[in-house]
Amino acid sequence: VTPSVRQATGVSVNYLFGILSVKVSVTKATISQVSIAAINDGGNPRSVSIDQYAIPILEKEALQAQSANIQSVSGASYTSAGFAQSLQSALSQLGL
Repeated sequence: VTPSVRQATGVSVNYLFGILSVKVSVTKATISQVSIAAINDGGNPRSVSIDQYAIPILEKEALQAQSANIQSVSGASYTSAGFAQSLQSALSQLGL
């Protein structure tokens, strides 16, 4: 029997360079997957490149930390803060 996977999408956060929301999957009480549910950085090439660099790191950190208490990625502090805020809201919806 596969343990039930619960999912939640965090609030959309305006992180100065755009808007993002984070989707979280939880198996039992363990964060099993973290991904971007939606992102709109306005197509600004600098924002896009920062997000492409930072978001995979943030996703990995969230999995390791098993919480929204994650380190900000150097050079991507706004993206990091928005990511953490949306992640926390998704975790709160799941009761974590």
